[in-house]
Amino acid sequence: MKSIILLFCLFIIGGCASHANIQMPAVTQVYNNAFTNKTFGYEILYSQPKPGIFSGGDKMPLLPLEKSEMSIASAATLKNLPDYIYKQLPSSVIRDQSGNGDFKLIVELTAYNKKGPAYSDYEFGKSFGKNLLTFGLASSEYNIVANFNAKYRLISSGKEIFSKNYKVNESVDHERGDFDSFNTLNDYSGQLLEKHLILTLNDFFKEAAANM
Repeated sequence: MKSIILLFCLFIIGGCASHANIQMPAVTQVYNNAFTNKTFGYEILYSQPKPGIFSGGDKMPLLPLEKSEMSIASAATLKNLPDYIYKQLPSSVIRDQSGNGDFKLIVELTAYNKKGPAYSDYEFGKSFGKNLLTFGLASSEYNIVANFNAKYRLISSGKEIFSKNYKVNESVDHERGDFDSFNTLNDYSGQLLEKHLILTLNDFFKEAAANM
């Protein structure tokens, strides 16, 4: 009977996991008369260390996002990047990707890891120790990491009118239970990336508006 209770407790422990707590900041969309009813476009340039197990991890040049070489993990995390950026454009602007808009935001995103600007990092030591104590039923330990540099440049009439650089480095503890899909790791990485794009872009447009 005691063995059955012990096995049941271990099963419960294996199925329970403390997921990353990533709180999205509540910000107010930037408003400025200079942006009202103006056409607004953006361009995303991306760079990361060369992906691949056997690559040297050399830093690759900044290229348009759709032409950048990236790992599978990077591609999964960055798939919603244009939407994240679009949501943070000033209020009352008109989206225009023709290249002939009144304003253009250039995003230069540089990741420091092959996995991308935000990624999951498996903690082997912690996971191994927990699994020894629970006969392999414990949740796996991860860090959800955001480690990248973002430079934003605001262009109007072919001239740069404001720019600012942001360095982001944050990690959040995460446990993946036996019943959790590996895809959830990409979901949490995407959330952490979105959080910092909200913070940095909101700050950038506030300062840009104040300087216009």
